[in-house]
Amino acid sequence: MKRATPVLGLLLAGVCAACLGPYQIIGQELDPTVPLGDQPTWIQATPQQTTLLVFAAPDGGVSAPFTLTTIARDQSTVIYAGTYSATATQVTLNSKLKYVLKNQNNLPVTSRDGAQRFDIDAGVTYTSTLDGGILTLTGTPALGSFVSFPEALANLKATNQAEADCLLRVYDLTAISSETRILGFNGPAIIQYTTAASFNGIMGGDINISVESLFNPNVKLDYQNFSDFSGFVMNGIQYTNTDLSGNGHLSNSIAFSMTRPSTDGGAPVQVISGVVGYGNADGSQPTVLISTGTPSGGNYTLRIDGGASFLVGYDVLFTMDVTACVSTPQQ
Repeated sequence: MKRATPVLGLLLAGVCAACLGPYQIIGQELDPTVPLGDQPTWIQATPQQTTLLVFAAPDGGVSAPFTLTTIARDQSTVIYAGTYSATATQVTLNSKLKYVLKNQNNLPVTSRDGAQRFDIDAGVTYTSTLDGGILTLTGTPALGSFVSFPEALANLKATNQAEADCLLRVYDLTAISSETRILGFNGPAIIQYTTAASFNGIMGGDINISVESLFNPNVKLDYQNFSDFSGFVMNGIQYTNTDLSGNGHLSNSIAFSMTRPSTDGGAPVQVISGVVGYGNADGSQPTVLISTGTPSGGNYTLRIDGGASFLVGYDVLFTMDVTACVSTPQQ
């Protein structure tokens, strides 16, 4: 009897989602993201949040696409997408879409908002300077200083537990960014993906999401050459096996690779690569356990190609502070 309320809520949400199809609003495009190819990415990291800017090359036009992603310490995420125009001293950002994924781990899945997307029309102009590889954007709302994403991660490694913990947080920047653009993710509307759907990476590749059935809400995320930020690519599957109350475990694994441009203009240089293991199909350890839709126990496995393997506690990603292994201007 204690499970009756969440089960009924999820079933009703699923029925509603089935009526609407995989859309936030009837007629709304499921995934408006057009892959940009490998484009300059800039990062700023503080203990409170990590902010990433992607500026596509203008390619001869007056304006070009951009994304601005802010991931808070508690994983709450906001992404703005639109176009920008620039002069030698100014950058104007014109936002057309806003994605929001709140941290609502304190709520049952049936009461969460899930990932949302909003149509907006907002423009702001910043004074811009580029000095010594540091991009500074001055204006309101404040943005501050950024460095190139590949340069900030140039010394990324995992030779001890602290480095492994930080590396997993860096990996999760891309995972969280991808989930924030999946409408309904981490909420009851995720049941709509009993009809599988694919979402493009900002740089390239895609992530396919599918839910087994209304009565078996197991979720499969399949990353194929997925990249949201320059040089960081994910390939593999994360599988969430849960009951209708959101209790269960994760399984499968995802390979990742970080590269940076070579100094001589040749092929990209490998910084680090490896595999993140989420768990075993039968739930045996090492596996991340799930309670009411939130990791609640167990470990991730981080295996570095040509290096060591580490068990990383399930709660490490609850604190998204990457400053220990990412070199950026501090605000």
